[in-house]
Amino acid sequence: MKISRFGTMLVLSVFVLTLVMVAAFTDETAAARQGATSTPRSTKTPTPLPTATPAPAPTEKPGEGEVDFGSLYGDLYVILRDINGVPILDNYGCIQPIAADGTVLSLYSNPAEDILCEVTEELALLVQTVDFGRLNLGRAPYSVLAHAFDEAVNLMNSATEMNIDPAGRLILLIDSEWKTIDAPAENLALYIKMMQDGHWITTDTSPITREQGGGGGQGGGPPEGDGPSTEPRPVLSDATIALLATLGLGHLGDANHSVLESNELVLAASLLAAAADKTGEMTLDKVIYINSIYEINQTGTLPGEVVGKTYYDFRDFNYSREDLYSQQRGSLECSLGFVWVLRPEGTSGTFWATDCMNILSEVHHFSGAENANVRGFIQAADDALQVIEYIHNYRVPVILP
Repeated sequence: MKISRFGTMLVLSVFVLTLVMVAAFTDETAAARQGATSTPRSTKTPTPLPTATPAPAPTEKPGEGEVDFGSLYGDLYVILRDINGVPILDNYGCIQPIAADGTVLSLYSNPAEDILCEVTEELALLVQTVDFGRLNLGRAPYSVLAHAFDEAVNLMNSATEMNIDPAGRLILLIDSEWKTIDAPAENLALYIKMMQDGHWITTDTSPITREQGGGGGQGGGPPEGDGPSTEPRPVLSDATIALLATLGLGHLGDANHSVLESNELVLAASLLAAAADKTGEMTLDKVIYINSIYEINQTGTLPGEVVGKTYYDFRDFNYSREDLYSQQRGSLECSLGFVWVLRPEGTSGTFWATDCMNILSEVHHFSGAENANVRGFIQAADDALQVIEYIHNYRVPVILP
């Protein structure tokens, strides 16, 4: 009996002692936490929209310095814009998103509560986000884009002839073989350079360094690498500039040329399309946002612009799909207006034959009929993208030796 009571008391003593130790440990841990510096968890709040298209600091180039373009890609929306592409703001100075059904949405603003241009939970379900796809490449370090531009320059300098393919991309005759500049990075780099500067002349031939790309320190990678180099940067040769002139693009070889003409902007639209997803589409908001991110929207003064926010001036741009794809573009193997592709032969679907197909009648994804200003430019880019997709789907395969 005594042994049983002793055992019971022993068990109870151990249990009480355990409770005391746990309590002491908990108090000590809580005190340590109170004395330490900590960051409280943030609660989920509605995401405010910017009051105009975001524009990076004009002294930075894409991928250069400390500008974080990543935050610009996550919450950019389809919004109401005027004829020049400038956002139409509401009475509170807020942009106005457009829902999928075309409804113009008003952001929540209440000055009494110090709330301005806020996306409520309800609005978050209605706004349309802009998908950049492969054009996110513009977030790459400056050294990568500069290298891609230099690669394109080296290719052009190696050419003995130059032309434009049905989609508007540059094709070069190098060592008796026609080659298309079709790499997205090279096309994007050419687009950015001509839209920023109005030409393709490299005025600073200093080797590309990691410091230009915001990276850590000076780089010395090989010239063929995707970034820094110890080699001077190449410049368009006089022969290449002469070849560009045969295509009506000689101004791209003039460092004093700063304002692009309509035919040069048509080329720029095709280069942008060549850098984008083949199965996507070019939209007004996508192009204006990426032009801000690429620091292209830094020229001109348009009516309705917010102070400190500028947009590329497309007001003098004119475009005609019918004229371009019936009278100016075509495959070398065909006459103008036709593209050299594979087509089904017969009804079995087993046999295919090469043929010249009419661009306007065969590219079925053409849509829209804009012909001027920024929307005309978007139309030109989207048309080029549809032609690129068609060529990609039905291109004639190259027979390897």
